[in-house]
Amino acid sequence: LGRVNFAGTPPARPLIRMSSDPACLCNGLNTMASEEIIVNDNETLRNVFVYIAEGVAHKYPSPAEPVVLNQEGCRYTPRVFGIQIGQPLQILNSDNTMHNVHAASQQNPPFNLGMTRHTKQLTRTFSRREIMIPIRCNVHPWMAAYAGVLEHPFYAVTGENGSYRLGPLPPGEYVVTAWHEKLGRSEQRVTLGDSVKQAVDFAFKQNDSLPE
Repeated sequence: LGRVNFAGTPPARPLIRMSSDPACLCNGLNTMASEEIIVNDNETLRNVFVYIAEGVAHKYPSPAEPVVLNQEGCRYTPRVFGIQIGQPLQILNSDNTMHNVHAASQQNPPFNLGMTRHTKQLTRTFSRREIMIPIRCNVHPWMAAYAGVLEHPFYAVTGENGSYRLGPLPPGEYVVTAWHEKLGRSEQRVTLGDSVKQAVDFAFKQNDSLPE
């Protein structure tokens, strides 16, 4: 339970011009605001991957329900997501154009999948923990997504209000880490007791993070 704040003046979100492919329509236009750093109206940060980095002792089975990564309007949705080891990743192409899904993983076998406008669905899995896997489309270089692969389900991604929730977790000592694609990562060590909810907030500003 907590939120991820942004300190300072929110950076401008430059427009991405997608006119190189007429099929790339976003809200009826061939432009889209950059999604690299999105600061919400309440001064919180969107698309931060928050997870338990240390302290989870039990083994958790891989969910059968897939995580869905969609390509629509020449953008990946969601941009940041978590998935468990062995859980299916269902990749969709909702666009009337060609994409390729290039996962540049280091701990897992990388893949580069071409998806024509007629190829609407592919499925892959990851077998090892990895934080984070960048996913890009070489046809549309502005397209980016990031996958956090974990052996447990204690992760979340901040949305429009910058909040997240992990757990419930058994009593113990944990390291909670928050990762952002441009602002780096931050971590906190927490101790949880019986029936105790503990808020863990993070704050990011540009050029203020742990080394990658």
